[in-house]
Amino acid sequence: MLSIVLKKTWNAFHLDVDFAIPKGKITTLFGPSGAGKSSILRFISGLERADDGMICYDNATWFDNERNIHLSPQQRSIGFVFQDYALFPHMTIEQNVSYGIDEKKNKKNEVEKLLSLVGLSGYENYYPSQLSGGQKQRVALIRALAKKPDLLLMDEPLSAVDWETRRQLQEDLKRIIRSFGVTTLYVTHDVAEVYKLADKVVVLQSGKIVKQGTPEDVFLGKRLSTRIQLAGKVVAIEYDSIMAIVTVLHAEQYFKTLIDTDEVQRLNLKIGDDVVIGAKSSDVVLFKALSMV
Repeated sequence: MLSIVLKKTWNAFHLDVDFAIPKGKITTLFGPSGAGKSSILRFISGLERADDGMICYDNATWFDNERNIHLSPQQRSIGFVFQDYALFPHMTIEQNVSYGIDEKKNKKNEVEKLLSLVGLSGYENYYPSQLSGGQKQRVALIRALAKKPDLLLMDEPLSAVDWETRRQLQEDLKRIIRSFGVTTLYVTHDVAEVYKLADKVVVLQSGKIVKQGTPEDVFLGKRLSTRIQLAGKVVAIEYDSIMAIVTVLHAEQYFKTLIDTDEVQRLNLKIGDDVVIGAKSSDVVLFKALSMV
């Protein structure tokens, strides 16, 4: 388990968090821009130092301000996937991936296995500029995993790709991370992404944790006991005199639900909104994601 206690002050902004990440699971840090999510990743990685606190992974202490312990990024067993991929533009894909492999022997075979895992066999001699955004992100992921880290940090890795590519990459990310069994901390502000990937979610606002738990507990709480819960994005709203047909895209399927036009107005529901649909027996309830946090 990774235990995190951090305090940091920048002018008028104060970060003060205390939470734990279960081993072998995917935990998401969820919240609006400026909440402190990316800063937490940088403190955990050792790229920056907090004013106070402690970071411990199992029995190893990575940071303890009182004891003046602050391990360098190289001393922490971490893989980091950035928003902008951070691939080396002058290196081939094979060279980029092998950069993260510690073993000197059989590097080529290991690279081939990793590229095959993300559907990029045959791309060894390509350069990053020749790849699409989705392909670059897959390379960034396997490079981070190549060193077999104890902890994988991902800072909004899908924010730079289009919606269709994002949905496919979500499936790939979950499959690959699960296959490695690596403890993962994933930053996002996309509710559908949380539901798709996370075992646990920590909600951050203005530098403070306001909620944490499973996605269902955090976003729905006890308001709805459901047999079915789907998180997705509103792609269409059709109106008649008293009802509205709301089409929600979840994974690769479209779901339509009828709701009262007054409810659409109350929720201020718009195309592009993240929502959660809960169904029990014949009743269907739709929650707008931003109203749940």
